[in-house]
Amino acid sequence: MFFMSINRERRVMVNVILLMCAWSLSVTLIVPLMVGNGGAVRNGADGDAASWIQHLCPNYRTKPGSRDTLSWRPPSAQDIFFTQTSCAAALSIREACAVESAARHHPHQQVLVLMTAPDLDRSHPLLQLLQTLSNVQLAWLDLDRVFVEGGLREWHRGRQWMFSEGRTSAEVSDAVRAELLRRYGGTYIDLDAITLRPLPTTMNWLGRIDSKLVTAAVSRFAPGHPLLQSVVDNIPSSFDPHGCCSIGPNLFTHLLHQSCPKNVTTPSSAHPDEAEHCNGVTIFPKSYFYPIHYGYRKDQLESIFREGEGLGRAFLSSTQAFSLHLFNSLSHQGQVSPDGDSVLSEVARRNCPALFHLVKTKDRWL
Repeated sequence: MFFMSINRERRVMVNVILLMCAWSLSVTLIVPLMVGNGGAVRNGADGDAASWIQHLCPNYRTKPGSRDTLSWRPPSAQDIFFTQTSCAAALSIREACAVESAARHHPHQQVLVLMTAPDLDRSHPLLQLLQTLSNVQLAWLDLDRVFVEGGLREWHRGRQWMFSEGRTSAEVSDAVRAELLRRYGGTYIDLDAITLRPLPTTMNWLGRIDSKLVTAAVSRFAPGHPLLQSVVDNIPSSFDPHGCCSIGPNLFTHLLHQSCPKNVTTPSSAHPDEAEHCNGVTIFPKSYFYPIHYGYRKDQLESIFREGEGLGRAFLSSTQAFSLHLFNSLSHQGQVSPDGDSVLSEVARRNCPALFHLVKTKDRWL
């Protein structure tokens, strides 16, 4: 198994939590970043995108051919939204599965995929597939439209996110997520999270990834919620370019514990199956959105990819989880056959059937 070659010492590294920061890094396993040989970045439909795109994705170029320029469109409180912050002109197979699964389990909600690349390759089969889903819309994630208020405006204008060590896309994703939820509300889902059933309909919730950390990788908030306001206010001063997750799980966990030290403890003192509550925010247990741990034990992340043991059907018959997180920054080297019985294969078969059929037809791997 591919996990056996991973240095076991990484277990003790704080950077293991990079998995929550790095869902949107350019881990395009099957679909590479579309880069042409010539031409500067084209102006987006809403203005000159060249400045921040050249900083966020210095290798990004427009490519002649089947391109479509997107327009900026923010989410609404009724929307489900994803963000892709590595300037990819298409989605990877797993990212497309995440979008399709959310759309199929929420047919009456708009699913918005916000892309930092203003020009998409609409001829790509994965984007063509998503365009067949009536409630999926692609839009441009214009950072100049997102970071326009308060301290985040100067944080962005000074390109502070550029100073992170190899995690620029992840840091931008964390900040974008918090600001969009603060201003517009809605349901946010990481692009490496496959939806297994309709998400909770209540407002103002997120989840634990483990006993020590709370994350907004799958979350829902009303516009203007005080927790998101506090997160956004603290991003400029809390940002640590040399450490992982300083403005993601670490910041959410710190602020919740600070507000409710008895209810939100570190580590959690709640029963593993019980939710925690803090000033109107519900913190769901890890079993809701992270039923398989990101660790390296045989029964943890590796188990998503093991075949020949019937683990896929066993997982789906026993779990009550709303989503399955793949922790792409840690698992991107693992691939499975769509004909196998792994957890990933069975989850894709049932929750993103159009993508699953395309993968089988094209003789690709998940």
